[in-house]
Amino acid sequence: MYGASYRKSRAVLLINLGSPDSPAVQDVASYLTTFLMDEHVIGISPFWRSLLVKRIITPRRAPQSAKTYRLIWDEETESFPLVRHTAHIARELADQLELPVAMAMRYGKPEMTEAITALMALERITEVIVVPLYPHYTRSTFLTAVEYAQSVADKLGATFRMNVIRPFYDYPIYRQVLANSIKPYLDQPYDRLVVSFHGVPISHIEEPCRENNGTPHHCYHRRDDHGMDHRDTCYRLHCESTAQFLIEDLAIPRERVELVYQSRLGWHPWLKPYMKGRVPLWPKEGHKRVVVVCPGFVCDCLETLYEIDHEYHEEFKKAGGLSFVYVPCLNSSADFVGVLAQIVQETCACNK
Repeated sequence: MYGASYRKSRAVLLINLGSPDSPAVQDVASYLTTFLMDEHVIGISPFWRSLLVKRIITPRRAPQSAKTYRLIWDEETESFPLVRHTAHIARELADQLELPVAMAMRYGKPEMTEAITALMALERITEVIVVPLYPHYTRSTFLTAVEYAQSVADKLGATFRMNVIRPFYDYPIYRQVLANSIKPYLDQPYDRLVVSFHGVPISHIEEPCRENNGTPHHCYHRRDDHGMDHRDTCYRLHCESTAQFLIEDLAIPRERVELVYQSRLGWHPWLKPYMKGRVPLWPKEGHKRVVVVCPGFVCDCLETLYEIDHEYHEEFKKAGGLSFVYVPCLNSSADFVGVLAQIVQETCACNK
């Protein structure tokens, strides 16, 4: 808990995905099991999900994943970047807002129970602004985080009201800060700006939005066909909108920007195009200098630092690429903390 000394009736709860406790195989295995056993991540019956995760996926993936996690582990602080940056965001946000700020991971530590308990100990708190650190909505990130926070609060008997901010991908201040973080990387010659989002199974989105899978502007072009509720929960629309916003905010030609989806797991269809399939083709298509940004991640993690800037970087070079430049996430930058502070302040102002 940061800013516990501020005697206010409001507090903030930051939620991020989480990381293993350490790169040790047993800690990685525990993290993977907890993550993959979430029904919002693998949506099959509990029996088959347990069998698949505990008997097949975790035993096969944990040893190799532990090796890759080791590459992004900071020995000095004994932490992973995602946890470290989230803690820094929480600390800076408490100072800027002069409000108590608790942080929790959906999977891993600090645990949700610990955060909710700390907030309950501040007996004056009547409202908690819940800030899921996801610019875009998916059931496997945003929804599960919010539902889990509420279920823990209910179980512990919390009496404060929880007010959840919506996905912030289209907030003007967020758009500006995201674009500004990319601009310096476009000063050098480049052929393509690649905008990569974490993939999701197409079963996780509404049926009309599954059509023309692989067409980069399907939902954006029919955005007015989404009802208000659906507009707030369509991951494909959110991703396509972000790519379009970058085209506008960076003033670059549409043909120089490509949207892709990464981190596919399993054999069933996910949102396309898959980055894995596109990487070796770019040099052949004349795109030998690429700049890659991952706006769906606010903090650098295994998927950005290893999958993107190591695996795909090497694959691109082997395919004949000349320059592969990864744009770091916003992480705990002062500009991003400022974005979150403004969003929380606007939320508080609306509820006066």
